[in-house]
Formats: sequence, structure tokens, C-alpha cells
Amino acid sequence: MSSNDNAAIQKPQSIIVSKIYKCIDIVQNYFVEIALFFFFLSRHMSLPLFQEYVESQIYSQHGVPFPGFGDLKENTSLSDPAWDQAHHESVLVVLGLQIAEGLPAIVSVIILGAVSDKTGRHKILLWLPALGSCLHSLIYIMILYTQWNIDGLFLAAALRGLSGSMTAFLAGSSFYAINYVKPENRLNRLAVQEFLIGGAYAVGNVMVGFWVKDAGFRKPFLFTLICGMISLLISFFLVQETVSGQANQASPAVRRQRPSNCCSDTFGPLLKYLKCFGNSTLAKIWLAILVFQAYAFVHIGQINTLVLYLSQQKYLFAMENPITGGGPWAKIGLFLAVIMAVAALATGVCVPIFQKFLSDTKIVFLGFASKALGTLWIAVIHNETILYFAILLLAFELFPFPILRAKVARNVSPSEQGTVFAMMHCGESITYFLAPFMFSVIYASTMSFYSGFVFIVSMLFLTIPVILLLVLLFVEARCPNGYQPMEGLSDPMGAAGDQAEAQSQTMLTGDPISFIHLSNGSNDETGNAEQL
Repeated sequence: MSSNDNAAIQKPQSIIVSKIYKCIDIVQNYFVEIALFFFFLSRHMSLPLFQEYVESQIYSQHGVPFPGFGDLKENTSLSDPAWDQAHHESVLVVLGLQIAEGLPAIVSVIILGAVSDKTGRHKILLWLPALGSCLHSLIYIMILYTQWNIDGLFLAAALRGLSGSMTAFLAGSSFYAINYVKPENRLNRLAVQEFLIGGAYAVGNVMVGFWVKDAGFRKPFLFTLICGMISLLISFFLVQETVSGQANQASPAVRRQRPSNCCSDTFGPLLKYLKCFGNSTLAKIWLAILVFQAYAFVHIGQINTLVLYLSQQKYLFAMENPITGGGPWAKIGLFLAVIMAVAALATGVCVPIFQKFLSDTKIVFLGFASKALGTLWIAVIHNETILYFAILLLAFELFPFPILRAKVARNVSPSEQGTVFAMMHCGESITYFLAPFMFSVIYASTMSFYSGFVFIVSMLFLTIPVILLLVLLFVEARCPNGYQPMEGLSDPMGAAGDQAEAQSQTMLTGDPISFIHLSNGSNDETGNAEQL
């Protein structure tokens, strides 16, 4: 057989192999979303689970029935001092567990973000939080089977916090969503992730509300462990890494020629983002982060306070149905689940549509308006049937989150997005235990004269992200440029860092990471590097 015949046979084979690689690229793109859904399904189920478990144990220690199970008798008085004492102690323990997880997460997510950018291996932002989630569920299961003291729950909370918790997973999933697609599709990908997070919240809360009542705590915690393991296995084995082997082999040679400090190499990109005076790019990054954090503070605080507020509304006790039973707890769970499900669906479907005829800033303002109107409706309405109209008013409340993440990524090189998203979600980690505490204090102080006053205050808090967004709009109008290299700052990696930066800028306007890795051969990558 001649060489021409061999070449003719190998050419179709190479085309088939290339198409197979492209199919693998497309499938691998969505493994991140699959892992994200199972991680947050486990997370959103474990939140009410551990709260109910702690409360049930403390109520049992004080000899009073736990109202969450709906086993209150007609002669049970909620004003009994023993019930008040049990409720007060359980609130303190739950708050302590949240702090035990939140404080380590603040530190670990910054370290993980910096290390992922330094090494170029951003998968650690996915599989390590998933591992922490598995350990968290496993410790709860062991306590359920062995009847250990509930003080062991603080170990579970600390381990999940040290793994980065949900803030690290959000940072990692945001990085992959932005860098696995072309720039014009980033917002759609982030909207899909927000839809999956909201859907996991809705499904998780509905499952917990009915499953615990019927089967106790063991099976739900086993299910959270299974979901966490699925997320861990997908993140560790199936999600594609963001750098190639050649890039990792090139950098050590440069570092041997130029001695440096490990801490400065790791946290150098983090420190330079603090020097934002006179730099329009950094100003836009920090303004977008501040708008994100201010809105997240209001959103998270409201969700937690809403449970306290609705559980004290007498009109929810008036109507009993065979599905939710007596008391407001199952109704509240369904109400919150439907709100989040509708908001998640609207985010996944409407954001790509609105983006065609509205600017990103106007869509964010639409989300603010939806949150304000829905909050006001809940505060003033005292009828169960009319209350459900708030579900429609709050349909756009999740819009700001994916858009603000996209705004931040627009001004950051992909080689440093792990650090920036880590900083962004580090603040969110603080918000997750600070906002509920602050809103609960406001609610406790004002419920005697008007229980819905806390939502009026939260509407006033919404003016903060609105003002910051207007400032961001003004800065963007004066400095409309996208990503710019940080001026006056040296790269500790020298020539290798300059080459990685050039590749990063190519990714911002070129093909996504996944196509760069599999679709190009090693010779093509070498040629591209020489051209850069």
C-alpha cells in the first residue's frame, strides 16, 4: 500500500478523532454544573437538617416537645419558660455552629483562591469543598448512630469551613462558567448556574420538610452524604483541569533562575488588588464586588428572618390542610421553596432574553425592584391567599448575582480570577452568618410594635447597592475599557508570568479553555506559545 493511500486513510481517522475530542469537550463543560447541583442539593438539605436536629436534641434535653415535628398538643403552651429556654439555647447553638463554619471558611477560601491561581489548578475549588460536605454529613450520621454528644457537631462545622464551604465552590464554579465559554455566552452560563442553585434550594427544602417528619434524620443525612460524594467524584475525576502539563513544567525552570518567596508568589495577586487608587479597572472590580455583597447581605438576611416572621403570623395557623398538617412550618417551607424555584427558573430563562434588549445594569435594577416590591408585599399583607402573590413579585430577585459576577470577570484576567472570586465570596461567607444575626436583632427589637418593620428596614438597606451600582455605572461610562494589566506591579513569575498573562488575554476574546486543551495538539500549542 502506497504512502498516499495511508495518508488518505489516516485523514478521515484524524477528523473522526477530532470530532470525538470536541464532543468530549462539550460534555466535560457541563460536568461542573452537574457537580454544582448535587453539591448545593446536599448543602441546602443539610442547613435545615442540622438546625432541626440541634433544636430537637435541645428540646428533648429540656423535656419539651419540638414544634418542628408538629407534635404539639392542645394543652401545650408556647409561653412556657422551659420552651423559651430551649428555644433560646438552640438559637445560640445554631449560631455557634454557623460561626464555627463561617470563620475558617473566610481564611481558607482566600488561600484556596490564591493557590489555584498560582498553580493553575482550579479544580481544588470544587472537589475540596465537596469533600468537606461529605465529612460534615458523615459526622452527623455517626452521631445519629452512636448517640455521641452534640458538641461533636462543631467538629463537622469546622471541617466544612476549612474545606472552603460553599463560598469556595461558588468561586470555582464561577471561574469555570466564565472561562469554559466564549465571552458573549458568559452571562447565560452564570444564569444557568444560578438556576441550578435555586432549584437545589427548592428541592432540598421540600424534601427535608416532609422526609424528616416521616422518616427521622438518618435517611435525609445519608442522602446528603450520597449527593456530596457524587459532587466529589465528578469534580475530582470528570471536571477538566484548567492548565496543561507543559505550562506546569515551564514555570519551575523560571523560578530556579529567579529565587522568590512562597508567600509573595501565592498572595502577590491578592495584594495588588488592594492598591486600587487611581486605577479605573480595579475601581470597577471593587464597585461590582461591593454591589454584590450589599445585595447579598439584604437577600440572605431576609431569607433567614422570613422564617421567624412567618412562624409568628396567626393567619398561617388558621387554615389546616391534609398535606402540610397543622402549624405554619410546612407551609413556610413550601412557600420559600416555591419562591426560590420561580426565581431560579426566571433567572435561567429570562436573563438571556432580557439581555437582547436591556443592558446588564438595567437588568440588575430590575432585580433590585423585584426584591423591594416582594419584600414590601410580605411586610404589609396579612392574608395567606394574597401573600402568595409575593412569589411573582420576587421572581427576578436572583438577577443581580450572575450579572455582577460577569461584570467582575470582565475586568479580570483569567489567570487571576480564582483569587478575585475567592475575595468576592469570602465576603459572602461573612454575610452568611452576620446578616441573619443583624436582621434577627432588628426583628426582635421591633416585633412588639410592628413585626414587618424589619422588611421596611431591609428596603432601606437596598438603597446601598443601588447607590453603588449608580457609581459603577458612572465609572464604566468614563472608562469603558475592559480588562487592563495592572500597572506598576511586577510579576513574580517573570517571563513565564508574562506568557501566561498573554495566554489569559487570548482566552478573554478567543476560544474557551476546554477547546484549547483537547482540540489543539502539542505541536500547535508550542507554535501558539511562540507566536505569543
